[in-house]
Amino acid sequence: MTKKVVKKTADKKTDVNFPLVAYILGIVSIVQAFISPISGIAFAIIGLVFTKKQTDSVSKKAYKLNLIGLILGIIFFAIVIIASFVNFMPTY
Repeated sequence: MTKKVVKKTADKKTDVNFPLVAYILGIVSIVQAFISPISGIAFAIIGLVFTKKQTDSVSKKAYKLNLIGLILGIIFFAIVIIASFVNFMPTY
């Protein structure tokens, strides 16, 4: 007796909701911009990449959220850098 091995192949594509993922990443990027600006910038860039996959109303909202998260992340990162240099400047 021989056993037949049947391999199941994935014929269906996984249906990923890119605008929803980008929307969630936009919210996360705004929150992370206040806590850790570098991770906020990273989440915003990933979210911006996902907004380019599809174009609908949720994707447009996600684009705005990710852009806000990116701008906030850059601003807070600059504030952290400036504050760290000000603390280490010698006072005469």
